Amino acid sequence: MDRISALPDELLLKILSFLTTREAVYTSSTLSKRWECVWKYLPRLDFACHLSHRPALTGFLNRSLPLHKAPVIESFRLYIEELPHMKYEDVRMWFVVVVSRSLRELDISYHACPRQDILPSSLYACKSLVVLKLRGHILLDVPPRMVCLPSLKTLTLKKVFGLKGESLGRLLSICPLLENLLVHFCRGRDYDVINVGNVIVRIGSLQRLTLLMDYYCQLDRLEIDTPSLKYLKLRDPNGRQ
Repeated sequence: MDRISALPDELLLKILSFLTTREAVYTSSTLSKRWECVWKYLPRLDFACHLSHRPALTGFLNRSLPLHKAPVIESFRLYIEELPHMKYEDVRMWFVVVVSRSLRELDISYHACPRQDILPSSLYACKSLVVLKLRGHILLDVPPRMVCLPSLKTLTLKKVFGLKGESLGRLLSICPLLENLLVHFCRGRDYDVINVGNVIVRIGSLQRLTLLMDYYCQLDRLEIDTPSLKYLKLRDPNGRQ
């Protein structure tokens, strides 16, 4: 056995943490048997799926994620480009797996069309989640009952297509300890005007608030009730701040 393979698992995980997740899995599977299972305990998982390697990464995630054994996933980041043949059911199942592992941070950029309900209902009841960042063609569908994000401190919704004041309000209502909120309302898919409706932010714990609106957005009413606020940035559809 070589000297590196004789190191404790904690140090081997530290070494693998300097690689991308795919590199870490490949390295573990090609070295000695001592390394074979080490990657399964990586606390941070980061994947990017571009058009050129869609089939490879999809198959890789379908095979590898169910084998992951870390009791706590510190962060899961996923970037997906426009992928017309990807099954959204596969993407949804990936999130089911990571949410079940006491997930603390979820960062998703999903740009596959059409907009899909890729977020499982279990996400909205994840007690361990501290950071949630969503971008792109993601449908927000907060279940009507038995949901709460009691640990969530940071929420970023950046150009989530179809996001309106009503759906934002439902999500904020289950985040009692939120401290940082960034929302970027965007235009419709074909530059259609989108009516955001009423945007109401009532969070006693909120300290930082950023609300941005694209040119093709219409806002009926904005109400902010945040007694703990320390930072505020607003940009209307005309670009005025």
